[in-house]
Amino acid sequence: MKPLLLTDLDDTLFQTARKMPADADKIPAAQGKTSDSGSFMHPWQHDFIHWALDCMTVIPVTARGITSFKRVHLPFQHGAVCVHGAAILTPDGQVDAAWHSHIQPQLAAYQDRLPDMLAIALQTGETLGLSLRGWLESVEDSAAYLVVKSNTASATDLQQLLHALRETLNLQGFYTHMNGNNLALLPDFVNKRAAAAEILRRHTAEHGRTPVFGMGDSVSDLGFMRLCDFAAFPPNTQICRQLP
Repeated sequence: MKPLLLTDLDDTLFQTARKMPADADKIPAAQGKTSDSGSFMHPWQHDFIHWALDCMTVIPVTARGITSFKRVHLPFQHGAVCVHGAAILTPDGQVDAAWHSHIQPQLAAYQDRLPDMLAIALQTGETLGLSLRGWLESVEDSAAYLVVKSNTASATDLQQLLHALRETLNLQGFYTHMNGNNLALLPDFVNKRAAAAEILRRHTAEHGRTPVFGMGDSVSDLGFMRLCDFAAFPPNTQICRQLP
């Protein structure tokens, strides 16, 4: 039986062009919303993931929304965890009905609160003189969490915003995640670890105990990586920078 690899995508298997040397060979990995906003692999990243796809059962565990995940070019065949764990996709790319029926009643209680929080976050940013954009990540028609980015890619601006939001918003029942130009506010139950635990439960029930590898770049990945037998992360990432 093949080992199982649970892996984050962005900044783990590939990255945007601006995070690569200008003269690096760039192999397209994911289409962006615009023609100049895609993600790319180094040749060694390309070789590694295609080796893994041949030798392991590879299941992405990503914060990407479902539409964004489907813009990834890699030929995953065993489903995925998306939307920070709010969605599990079946191998044919459909929302897994059993997980959706588990998560949907919990999301229902946040459908008024999340849009209000996003509006407050953007208004707070405007008051502070920050240039921001933001949106809600959703599963079908249900908002799962909110994302705010700086239009100038300023982590300092996002830190300033988060400090202000902690003073003005009731964040009980939420956790925050910030990595680079990305600030997310998420209900506590929307997390990669919970969905990955369900993937592991199903995989073990079907195939028995197999070696499990976890890969990620962000502290938000550590939850599911700790469920694995082995864990790995690229250098110069958030996880690596927190090591002594």
